[in-house]
Amino acid sequence: MGGLNFSLVLFTFFACSSALQKKNGDLLVEWRLDKIRIGETPSYQATFILQNDTDTTIAAGWKLYFNAAFLSDHPDLKEDQFQIRQVEGDFFVLLGKDGISPFLDPGQKLEISYSSKTPFLKNSHAPEGLILMNSNGAIVEIKKYQRSELSVDELDQMVDEKGISIPTAQRIYANNEIISLLKEDEIPPFLPIPKSWNYLGKPILVKNAGLGVLADKVFEKAAKTVTQLVQVGYKPENDRSVKPIQIRIAKNESIASAGYHLEIRDHRVLILASDPEGAFYGVQSFLALMPPEFWTKPSNEILLPQIQIDDVPDFAYRGFFLDVAPHFIPKESVFKLLDLMAFYKLNKFHLNLANDQAWRIEIPGLPELTDNGSKRGATEDESEMLGSYYGARTWAQNELETGFYTQEDFKEIIRYANDRFIEVIPEIGLLAHSRAAIKAMEKRYEKYERSGDEKEGLRYRLIDPEDKSQDLSAPNFRGNTLCLCQESTYLFYEKIILEIKKMYGSSQIPLKTWHIGGYEVPAGWRDSPVCNQFLEENQAWSPLELGDYFRFRVGKFLNTEGIQLAGWEEVGLRESKVGLIPNERFADQNWLIHARNSVPGWGGEDRAYQLANAGYPVIISPGSNFHFALAYDWDPREPGQIWSGVSDVYQGWKTVPGQLFLSFDQSSNSIPWSWENQNNRFVELTAKGKQNSIGIQGQLCTEMITSVEMMEYFLFPKMLGLVERAWNGDPTWSKMADENTQIQLREEEWNEFSNVLGQREIPRLEAIFGGVNLRIPAPGLKRVGEDIWANVENPGLEIRWTADGSIPTKASPLYTEKVTYQKGLNFRAFGPKGSASKVSSLD
Repeated sequence: MGGLNFSLVLFTFFACSSALQKKNGDLLVEWRLDKIRIGETPSYQATFILQNDTDTTIAAGWKLYFNAAFLSDHPDLKEDQFQIRQVEGDFFVLLGKDGISPFLDPGQKLEISYSSKTPFLKNSHAPEGLILMNSNGAIVEIKKYQRSELSVDELDQMVDEKGISIPTAQRIYANNEIISLLKEDEIPPFLPIPKSWNYLGKPILVKNAGLGVLADKVFEKAAKTVTQLVQVGYKPENDRSVKPIQIRIAKNESIASAGYHLEIRDHRVLILASDPEGAFYGVQSFLALMPPEFWTKPSNEILLPQIQIDDVPDFAYRGFFLDVAPHFIPKESVFKLLDLMAFYKLNKFHLNLANDQAWRIEIPGLPELTDNGSKRGATEDESEMLGSYYGARTWAQNELETGFYTQEDFKEIIRYANDRFIEVIPEIGLLAHSRAAIKAMEKRYEKYERSGDEKEGLRYRLIDPEDKSQDLSAPNFRGNTLCLCQESTYLFYEKIILEIKKMYGSSQIPLKTWHIGGYEVPAGWRDSPVCNQFLEENQAWSPLELGDYFRFRVGKFLNTEGIQLAGWEEVGLRESKVGLIPNERFADQNWLIHARNSVPGWGGEDRAYQLANAGYPVIISPGSNFHFALAYDWDPREPGQIWSGVSDVYQGWKTVPGQLFLSFDQSSNSIPWSWENQNNRFVELTAKGKQNSIGIQGQLCTEMITSVEMMEYFLFPKMLGLVERAWNGDPTWSKMADENTQIQLREEEWNEFSNVLGQREIPRLEAIFGGVNLRIPAPGLKRVGEDIWANVENPGLEIRWTADGSIPTKASPLYTEKVTYQKGLNFRAFGPKGSASKVSSLD
């Protein structure tokens, strides 16, 4: 959970949970939250209640497996006859103290209480994915499962005012009071906000006009894109008496790279650019001017805004990272993501294809990687598949647990991206986070050993079997770090690189960048005979420099293949007497570094600047602002990670890449963050450092993403804060001279951005590319005497209400003015097509 620390010391909470309802023939399980302690030493207590509602006895020796985020490695149990043991990661098993759990007779109920030295702040962090494994190995999925849930107000009562800010309805209302509805013609036309725009007159509605696209040959992709996508919403009957629409895409060398000029006058659309990428973005901006109905209701009419736009990106690298190892994202959903990235002018797709939890790409000659490494499910020994990790809803058949991209799938992805001016950067992370690969190569070794060809089995083996190191990695995995002192490791990695490079080559697309991961490596290899022998024979390398040796070897190989090495910030750092500092050994190698640990209060907030000043090209990827797996806010109903706090669209929007200290208002420990003090502490970017700060990136790791719909929810509209900063860099407010002016202007600019979200982007996201499952912010409420006032973060959204305690729907009364208070009032915000927020209430 990182450095979260709250000022409140002790609270007791007896969670309300409905009683177990008997369903004949089922094993019923309830999880009850009993007590929460929030403070410097957070903890919680909970109870599993098992009730055998079958007509047969469950034999002794059963085991209850489950996933649980933020559970201690060694929970304490009240009942001596039981234990909860961590298997790997967030995967735990409840069983008897001596391995023999007691009989459960028909009708018998069993309560097992435990405590964890971690906080409990999110309902989604309760145990889930429960299965019972009988003593004979038979698996029973727990389908009748109930668990305690905290409400917003219950959690708010436990947290001191000086601690985290729980988004109660009243607090949301107060935060929204700086927001006001702006006229449609007063706000920017779309996101990212163009550098300049000017409305030239009222829009023109054109009916049944023919449409022609003329483009210079170099702009073929842009012409193809606009021709295809205009036909989604405009299907004219081509009335020759109506002046036709002409879209002209032409070259203008004076426009900066990736920039464009867009002008719509009468029926004429002109797009100018100096390069194909700029022309493509001009097309995307033209499409962004279409109303939401364009994407869902084809018509013989088209609305042409009369407008002039000049635009250019501030960063060459505008990236999004997706980790498909914890939960697999199908190819078709990746295509939709790429469409959305292109629409919002992102151009780098950093795709992590392997991790501890799974291997997700087919590699010729190494079938074990996908035969074993891509599968997860009900297994005790992982002999045929990996265990089920991270937020699985059902152990046996979760659709995102198992899966991989075939070679053809991956070729389709890189071609689809390339057609949209997006570079796919593959990541196969080593040294740590390699458990899936290690397990698969052990299966390969065992296969060849059985056939008598141990030499072939050793060819790609990734571990030293005599290594006794027992280091626990950051995500609570053991045995996930490969042995970097043996040649088989390098043979394996080089084969992976070359096979994936072939997939690019056969698609006529160059593999430009390869990401090696390189983060959260435990201090291993101390007890490896292979590494001890290596160090004796290679005394130029010390034990602390083994990681450097690996990077040196891999970097040299990639360089010979004409591929740039990329890695997380640890790849460019080394230990020193004062802590982690840039590693000068590789600073001149043009390694691309993604700096993600800019979390306020952690001490490395300016490390991106240190690395850039030292000579590394750097992508600013602050985990507290652009880590999209974080929950939107502290509402306990809002799912997500909390390791570096919470993050919504506002947190991403207010990031200041060139002055990162301005990106935070408080530390991850909820301590006020002084801009003046932090400015004095931060390393200042040198001229060289500014040149090396080449872009920004947001990240989505899928540990808690158990459906494609959930992935979209975590990304939108949160991702639009990244979109704005990737295109427009430092916001205007950050350039003001004094703090009061900065804060005042930040509020004004946030109001404008919020209006664009509510009036333009949320309605569009509900419609475009089949619609996006996006998150709608809950309304704020305020009681004044006997009246209830409501507001919403994004003007343009509707608020609807009910007075009988029911959940408001799109058909409920529309909130237009204050409502007289009565018990049972519920409020909800809605997008035009029915996307709905969580319920807000003052009861």
